[in-house]
Amino acid sequence: MADIKTITQKDYEFLIELEELIYDRKDEMPDGSYTTSMFKKGIDKIAQKVGEEAVETVIASKNSKNKETVNEAADLIFHLMLLLAEKEIPLHKVIKKLRKRHNKGTHKHIGE
Repeated sequence: MADIKTITQKDYEFLIELEELIYDRKDEMPDGSYTTSMFKKGIDKIAQKVGEEAVETVIASKNSKNKETVNEAADLIFHLMLLLAEKEIPLHKVIKKLRKRHNKGTHKHIGE
């Protein structure tokens, strides 16, 4: 098994802060914000961006340098959070679903 650093409370808090910021941007729509520009483009563009970032993550994962994979994965997670916010689906609902699947032993969250 790889040497994996466990996610910290600070990491969880950052995800909460990021989700709150995304929802604030959606409500306030400040000029000059990338997030605002994506919300203005709508669900189709946001979904397209999630797809693009997913493909870029897959391609990056085939390279030997993990830095590129980390960068693309960060882009993917951010854009997925945008998509969820656009649809008014809080991240905790996705996490709850993952936990429920894991507790039932179906493990659909790992590709089965």
